[in-house]
Amino acid sequence: MYTRTSRRVPTQVLSVEWRKFELDSKTLFQRIGVELEQADSFPEDAPVEMPRGAGTVLRISDLRSEWGYDNIDKLRKYLGKLIDPFGTTEDTPVHIKIIDESLNNDELKSLVGPIGNDIRDLLSEKTTRILVDIDRGFIRTQLFDRGIPIYRIKEINNYKGLNGSTIKAEIFYLNRAAKHNFTIQMGVRAVEFGSIFLFLNGFRIFPIGEENDDTLGLNRRKQQGSSRYLGTRDVLGRVDVTAPAGMFREASSRDAGLIEDVRVRDLYEAILRKAVIRLERFVVGVMWPDKADQVREDASGLEQMPTRGRAAQLVAQLAANTAVDIEYYHPSIVDIFDAEASALDKALESLVSIAESQGDQALLGRVEAARARQAALEEAEREAIRAAQQARKATERANERIALLERQATYLASTQDMTAEQMALLLHQVLIYAGHIGAALDRGLANLREATEAAREIVSGGDGEDLVSAAAAARHHTKLAMEDLEYIHLENDRLMAVARFASNARFNLETDLLKGDIVEFLDEYVNQVRVDRDGVESVNFETNGLTQPAKFPPVDIVVIVDNLMDNARKHGARHVRLEARRNRRGRIEVKVSDDGWGMNEDQVDSLKLFDKGYTSTEGGTGLGLFHVRQVLHKMGGDIILDPERQRGRVDLVITLPGEGK
Repeated sequence: MYTRTSRRVPTQVLSVEWRKFELDSKTLFQRIGVELEQADSFPEDAPVEMPRGAGTVLRISDLRSEWGYDNIDKLRKYLGKLIDPFGTTEDTPVHIKIIDESLNNDELKSLVGPIGNDIRDLLSEKTTRILVDIDRGFIRTQLFDRGIPIYRIKEINNYKGLNGSTIKAEIFYLNRAAKHNFTIQMGVRAVEFGSIFLFLNGFRIFPIGEENDDTLGLNRRKQQGSSRYLGTRDVLGRVDVTAPAGMFREASSRDAGLIEDVRVRDLYEAILRKAVIRLERFVVGVMWPDKADQVREDASGLEQMPTRGRAAQLVAQLAANTAVDIEYYHPSIVDIFDAEASALDKALESLVSIAESQGDQALLGRVEAARARQAALEEAEREAIRAAQQARKATERANERIALLERQATYLASTQDMTAEQMALLLHQVLIYAGHIGAALDRGLANLREATEAAREIVSGGDGEDLVSAAAAARHHTKLAMEDLEYIHLENDRLMAVARFASNARFNLETDLLKGDIVEFLDEYVNQVRVDRDGVESVNFETNGLTQPAKFPPVDIVVIVDNLMDNARKHGARHVRLEARRNRRGRIEVKVSDDGWGMNEDQVDSLKLFDKGYTSTEGGTGLGLFHVRQVLHKMGGDIILDPERQRGRVDLVITLPGEGK
């Protein structure tokens, strides 16, 4: 070993001949001699670049066996773990250079070069992780689910053996998707890489974290119930301990871990209970019941009410512990007030516990409002039978409409100015949307049958509990059937759009997204393609020389225009004008105005015009403007009432999507 503190001082050279330690087992270790010499510099015949100033060089020679590919590959992996697998060792570059004619180019390419395994960035945004900081008499814990902060808590440190030290732990739970990504990025399976590594004052403690090590007893716990506990195969992380010299003692053998005493037992207990088990309670109790979460890379599972309800129960359990101070919890956890009645009761109890522990009067008010809404829903269940009958009639009307549209599309496909290729594309597109509608009809009919069956149970009578269950089933399936009908309405609009502009050769029906000038597309469709005006005498679109490059679905643009034209016709409009302009933020928007009779703002709530189901015309569905806004939002645009319009007018402003969409 060569070492020096600066370039101006001699280099100390310590030579150790390891065979001397094996000559006589009776000779004491400390009596076997080593050589300490001085040299002018680091070795000049080394195959790698030497430090220019201070540094240490370790040279191993006269090996007992041949070192082939497998041994060097294993060395790289061990060195990677030694320099800290989570990327905090930034000032210790490690490289391997090999001079060996027996290895081919591919083998050398995989072995030679810098060593590093900064996997923290890979894991932090795509896993569930917990951070624990024990310092100055307190334990602070933060839990994240795929980048989303779930909660942050603080409590007093009751582990006396840890006083005077600082412990920082970061542990990740790897679901199936995370393990797959890890293997692709690292070239080794997570289970082979290791589990929870322990570092003491910057140095790794072996063998803690190795594949077959179970110092924390995780695998012993998992054997008691694999569906209830996390094992070493499920987690990956590191624990950093900063402590005075001698507080935690490493065994004399490099791979025997720490010498167990009261402090070490407190350390292991704190890691297990404050990090692993708290991570386990969230993963097992909140995420595992959702089977699909095993393959998710994001936190979209928290958008589901049952998952949010389980998360709320977990936070409520923390809130019930007087020793724990909740500093933060994610707002989505308490956003469960639109849940179905059958799943709401238990979740609301959890929210009450959270609100009372935090003194959150606003949350308590929301809970009471949710309970009132639940009572209203139970009252509405008595109307489920009539709603089911109405939905059935609506389905029959939709069937008739679909048959008519298919006949219209077939007629359009047979026009003389269409090529055979265009006809094939039109029929293909019609079949796609007809298939969507047919599938939605099947779902809707199935839900209506379920609702009707529940209605029969209500009519036939029974005990109170059976009637409540039947009413809830009727309401649930009727709600699903109505959602299917709303979907059919939108797909119906798209089918009409296809039939309207399919014969124009400039549009490609095979393309979901069209890349081009969206202003030019609107100009061509409004002024050239849409020859029928649905009872409107004139429709004019002024581009004012503006352009807007974008990626957009052409069928949905046509749906927007057709819905606006239909809305204008229903309100008595004879002339419609669309004008492109640039707003103050530089975005292109289109003002839509007509000469219709507008709306009576004493009777119509202008703030609800774009809400689903709200209509200002007799017999309207309340879906036209709702679908327009829904489609625009999906593209990155928007639609609002013109803030500068005169009272009673229905002038609209559409913000067009830009190049980013």
